[in-house]
Amino acid sequence: MNYYKVYVDGTNAFYTYLDEKDEYKIGDFIMVSFRNKKRGGIIAAKEEKDSFDFKVLPILGRAPGEISLSENFIKLLLWITDYYLASFGQVFSAAIPANLKIKYKEIYVFSEKINPQTFEEQELFEYMKKKKSISKATLEKKFHKTFLNRMVKEGNLILEKVLHEKREKKNEECTAVEEQYREEKVLTPEQKAIKDDIESSDKRYSLIKGVTGSGKTEIYLELIKEAFKKGKGSIFLVPEISLTPQMVNRFRHEFKDSIAILHSGLTDKERAEEWSDLYAGRKKIVLGVRSAIFAPVKDLEYIIIDEEHETSYKQDSNPRYNAKYVGIKRGELEGCKVVLGSATPSIESYYYGKTGVFKLYNLESRYSNAVLPEIEVVDMKGEEDLFFSKTLLKNIAETLRRKEQVMLLLNRKGYSTLVQCKSCGHIEECPHCSIKLNYYSSDQSLKCNYCGISRKFRKKCEKCGSEELIHSGKGVERVEEELKKYFPVRIIRVDSESAKEKGFFEKMYFDFLEGKYDIMIGTQMIAKGLHFPNVTLVGVINADTILNFPDFRAGEKTFQLGTQVAGRAGRGDKKGKVIIQTYQPENYAIEKISQGDYEGFYEKEIENRKILEYTPFSKIINVGISSKNEEELEKISQELVKQINSKEVEVYGPMKSMVYKVKDRYRQHIFIKGSREKINRYKRNLKKIIASFDSGNCRITIDVDPINLI
Repeated sequence: MNYYKVYVDGTNAFYTYLDEKDEYKIGDFIMVSFRNKKRGGIIAAKEEKDSFDFKVLPILGRAPGEISLSENFIKLLLWITDYYLASFGQVFSAAIPANLKIKYKEIYVFSEKINPQTFEEQELFEYMKKKKSISKATLEKKFHKTFLNRMVKEGNLILEKVLHEKREKKNEECTAVEEQYREEKVLTPEQKAIKDDIESSDKRYSLIKGVTGSGKTEIYLELIKEAFKKGKGSIFLVPEISLTPQMVNRFRHEFKDSIAILHSGLTDKERAEEWSDLYAGRKKIVLGVRSAIFAPVKDLEYIIIDEEHETSYKQDSNPRYNAKYVGIKRGELEGCKVVLGSATPSIESYYYGKTGVFKLYNLESRYSNAVLPEIEVVDMKGEEDLFFSKTLLKNIAETLRRKEQVMLLLNRKGYSTLVQCKSCGHIEECPHCSIKLNYYSSDQSLKCNYCGISRKFRKKCEKCGSEELIHSGKGVERVEEELKKYFPVRIIRVDSESAKEKGFFEKMYFDFLEGKYDIMIGTQMIAKGLHFPNVTLVGVINADTILNFPDFRAGEKTFQLGTQVAGRAGRGDKKGKVIIQTYQPENYAIEKISQGDYEGFYEKEIENRKILEYTPFSKIINVGISSKNEEELEKISQELVKQINSKEVEVYGPMKSMVYKVKDRYRQHIFIKGSREKINRYKRNLKKIIASFDSGNCRITIDVDPINLI
């Protein structure tokens, strides 16, 4: 006889239940009685005691489907709950596909107390007499909802929520993947030495720092292949932006039916099918984005996290976990090895590599002896054209004459970042957010990049009616327009707007690879994961877009993006060149990009972090408070900061968020910083305080190890 802590579906807490015959274990999906209704649950932990001052109900049985999670997997979910100060329900929902969770449906039950007085009541009586119970959706198609609500109120019908046991049959068909152009690659001595050392090393955590194009992916593939031969599984994480058709096809070619591809474009049904194949052991390898870290891979040997510096590994909604750190914890719990890789590792990861927490490997040469591109920085302060320097235009012309291709990066979508009236000075703003509306020429609209509101651009001032309008702040659409004035060639634009069209990214990739376009203009979507051998010139239109953000990581993000996009040039047997346009050529981040000097950048950055006591020398928590009422927000924020203040850590705020209003909600935040030990102690109290805090109509969110401070 055992007592278990059970997470009951739809709640935010654990409840104690009794296993009378020792039939169950941690991780089992079960059925329990909860407030006189049959509910699903999952066993999370054993109770440490066996006597209670309340009645303990028995577990009713197993949930349909016979799913059971491993004890280590449950420990991982509990760790995320504790570390990121989330609820177990939020973590569970993020980890398990919706189609695998226990489902409920609402039904109407006939009470037979009805004494029909009207024709409609008589019709219901006859209909329900035959069926006894029927789904809510079905009955509401036949009878008006107002009438049914009255029947429920009078006790003639009972509305219940019951377990939905129907499950969709698994489709066993496997679609063959068409094989593209491909060459078998053999590891270089440098790559093989790293691969062999990772396999034989006692170190659980490794970091491969390899210049762009050095063949880190080849090492990952060989590690996964060797593990697969031994019947072992692997998880390979990439940022969504890097899950290119090229990479998917490469992995499918290598692993055929044994690989599951997990990304945000899958339907719930597709995700559940992949998850089921992994759970049953039919597939052993996962290629996927952030949430794939939860994939139930059997006999896990490797967790590989490529482009480990990418901020997209951090989820920006509850639970606000970072897949990189979840992967590291999972490696510890399951005893598998974790391999991180990047040309520009995060400052924290490189610090852990330098101090021995991770085993650090360096790949200094490009694969197949490809030469690193020449990088030139152009100071735009002396240029006449606001978009293109004379140097960039000259190099584009020369590249096109050689029948080679060009990639241009500007990390800003749309045509212009604001539209201002020259007559009255009015600027078009979002009515729901404290942000200017962006103009998109592709569909002649004004859009907010925060709440998504969109309206038709009428080409005149909304305030005074003047048609004299100024477009300020250049976006990729404007760059495309201006470029066509110089070069009447085939140009393709790649941003989140153009990529909304289904199949766009894959078509764009193969079209550009086959030379159907001469120039690609895009946002950060084109900065990584793309391999085009004929691209010999890369231009960064404005390297300052991130650099000017009030964020202690601004320099790091600028260096990473600049270096990553520079790596798209000269990846074949042709020499590449990179031109970086900036108004701040003296900034050390820009300077170090031009020198290809990650080590020099790291030394400068880590020195600043140490002085200011930022990560990795401290841990950070950001507490966000938002409300539709500005006065209430101010009052609640001031009360909250008093309660969570502590001498043990540094507490700053409350202060207005950089974008103060989003979706009609005003926002403030409280910034907390302290050593790892102090923050870990502080977190326990913080969660208790916020759980019992009367926040009125305000929302409070906790972000541990925040990436986005806007």
